[in-house]
This record gives sequence, structure tokens and C-alpha cells, in this order.
Amino acid sequence: MPFRSKDLLQSWLEEFAASGAGGGTAYVADQEPVDGVDSGLVIFPLANATTSVYLAPIAVGVPDWRVTFEAQPEVTELSPEDVYDLCREIANAADLCAFLQRKSVEHMAQLAGEVPSA
Repeated sequence: MPFRSKDLLQSWLEEFAASGAGGGTAYVADQEPVDGVDSGLVIFPLANATTSVYLAPIAVGVPDWRVTFEAQPEVTELSPEDVYDLCREIANAADLCAFLQRKSVEHMAQLAGEVPSA
């Protein structure tokens, strides 16, 4: 079983959404497997910014995830309300990243036949 298959990541996104833990319309990107292993890339569109944001593990076989903000192609001007909305979106991206990292730790422990420490 690949460490992070698209199906596995999709099930984690569904679990996150069902928990009511945050908003957003995150989705798993279609990617070509490298060495037979999906790398795991989750796109997190922002409604209040023109930059692209994605979540990804730092390496295959490592449970740590990061949020990446790509370079912004244009200037974004926002009202105070829109800045608050953007802050909520970024907080949701952070929550999802932390969730994916926890799920990766649990998944690695299951694959190793161990019980994760809480």
C-alpha cells in the first residue's frame, strides 16, 4: 500500500470535513506516483487571496506536513472584513495541516504494527 495514496488522503479530507473542524474546499491533487508511491498533495484554495496554497508532506515516509504559499502574481487589496476572512481561511489550512500530520503519524504506526503515543 502506498504511504499516501490519493484514496487515503481523500478519506482523511472527508474525515476532517465530517468533524466540522474547519471550512474550505481542499482536494487531493492528481499526481503521477514517484517510485510507485503517491507523494500526497492537497490543494487548499483561498477565496480571499490570489496566491495558491497547498499542503504536502515534507518527504515520502515522513509524517511532517507543511503549508506552502506560492508567489502571488498580483497585489491583493482587502477590506478589514476580507482580511478577517483570509485569516480564518489560513487558520483552517493550519488546522487541516495539523490533522494530516496526526493522521500520517497514526498511519505510519499502523503500518509498523505499533500503537501511536498520545
